Formats: sequence, structure tokens, C-alpha cells
Amino acid sequence: MRTSLLIVLALLVVPAASAAGPWLGVADTSGTWSATAHGSSTVVTHGRQSVSLAGNWGFPLVTLREDVGGLSTNGRTLVLARGNVAHPDGALARKSSFAVLGTSPLRVRGIVTVKGDFGFDALSPDGATLYLIQHVSQHRLLQYRVRAYDLDAKRLLPQPIADKRQLGWNMEGFPIARATTADGRWVYTLYSNGDNYPFVHALDAVRRTAVCVGIPWNWTTAADQSAISNATLKIVGGKLSVGGRYMLDRSTFDVTKG
Repeated sequence: MRTSLLIVLALLVVPAASAAGPWLGVADTSGTWSATAHGSSTVVTHGRQSVSLAGNWGFPLVTLREDVGGLSTNGRTLVLARGNVAHPDGALARKSSFAVLGTSPLRVRGIVTVKGDFGFDALSPDGATLYLIQHVSQHRLLQYRVRAYDLDAKRLLPQPIADKRQLGWNMEGFPIARATTADGRWVYTLYSNGDNYPFVHALDAVRRTAVCVGIPWNWTTAADQSAISNATLKIVGGKLSVGGRYMLDRSTFDVTKG
């Protein structure tokens, strides 16, 4: 794993990691895929296919547990993130880039570059929409926005992907667990920040909408924080199990003890 040094530094200076989203780093492998740096280029390999692209790239990490993303559910689109992004003195990046590859045949479709500090979050099942995490403050790294980039139109959509029920809720936290439905439509991510209740970010990757659901899990002691940090997400029919302690109804988003 080519994890960013900023994660290590963040772990030393805050109660938990503040290096969410853009600074999670990248992985060299993802399942049967590999991305190997060769000097100033990266060779991406899958089976007997390979392609080279200039720069240092890898498979984007999406949680602090080094869960890897980047491949669309239909298997036709692969997105890579930069593996050597520098953040001098913790400054936000002025621009962020992502490599978009087609998989059959394996080829580089293009490089997406957006102004600002962005990290990979998810892909729509058909690979047409790239979801990004945007950092907006150097001093509040846990605060972020989810944005959508239309890969067909080649543009960043102007409005953040926000919970319309709670427009006043500023999303703050770091991703610790993830679960995705088999069809790739719903992407559930558990966030925690050490200073408040954890929450689940439920992204509808087809309709470009999201719901944030607070989890009433006590977070005030070291033992609580440890339990939250080790919690997993599991889709169980119409519900989402959060650490085996709570069940989130995937239709109503009501939370009950599990």
C-alpha cells in the first residue's frame, strides 16, 4: 500500500485520523489487478493485458482499513488516483487528477483534472459518474463535501451530493468501513471523527443523491472509540448491520439496536 505520510502525521496529532478522502493513499493491487511504478510511469496489468501511463498511479483507498475502490460494478471502467501527491505543511492541493481506463480492451481513456483538493469516493455502476471527496478547509480536514463528476460530459457538477433532509449538517469524519450492494447502486460508508456520534453515509450512486444517518453509538470513552474504529458494515437483506450493534433500515433509514 502506498499510503500517504499525511495519514501517519494525522494519527499523531489528533484523536483519530483527520486524513480522510484525498489523503488516504493508493494500493498497488486490487484483486487480480496491479499497478506497478516503473520510473516516471505506471504499468497497469490485468491478466494478459497491460497498459502504461505517465506518472505515479494506484488503486484508490476508500477507508482507513485500506479497502480499495476504482472499478465500476459492470467492470468496464477503472479509475486510478495519484500515488505521490504532496501536501507541504498540510496545505490542500490546488488541483487533483484521476486516470480513467477502459478495461475491454485495457486502455487509457483520459485524465480527469479538477481544481481543488479531491479524493476518490465511488463510481456509479455503469462507470459514468465519478464521486469525489472534496476538502474545503486546511484547518478542518475532517469537513468535506461529496461531489459528482460526469465522465461523459467531462464536467464537475456544481452542487454537492448532500442529504436534502439535513441541509444544515456539515459532514465531518473519516471513513472506517464500507459496504456496497451487489448491483453497485448503494454505497454505504461508516464515518467517525472522535468528537461526535458516528454516522453512515448512504450514497445512491445511480441517482446522485445521498442520505446521512447518525448512529446512536456512545463515543465518549477510549473503549467506545476502539469499538467504533473496528466496526464493520454488512448488508443483510433490506437492512445494514453496523458493527453488529445497530441495524439501519435501507428503505426508511431508521436505526434500531441489533
